[in-house]
Amino acid sequence: MSLLAGNGWDATSSAAAGEHLETPMKYLTAEEVSERYRGSISVGTLRNWRAMRIRSAYVKIGKAVLYPVEELEMWDNKNIVVCRASKRLTMDAT
Repeated sequence: MSLLAGNGWDATSSAAAGEHLETPMKYLTAEEVSERYRGSISVGTLRNWRAMRIRSAYVKIGKAVLYPVEELEMWDNKNIVVCRASKRLTMDAT
């Protein structure tokens, strides 16, 4: 597995002859996760959540802590608030 810096991190596997290449997984650093949520989740909060082992999953490689974007998107989907339509906005055209 190799890690590449850029817009988040990419993890790709080197494929031997005849193996299928997997889609690279994208990772974000704690700072990038904080930016993704516009600072409403601080790096310190992420650190506390890691210590308590709550919220989003993470990967630790050496000192690097990385958050899989796929896991963050699943967490986002769990927190979606669905609103109902207002009766005032739904008008019959007939």
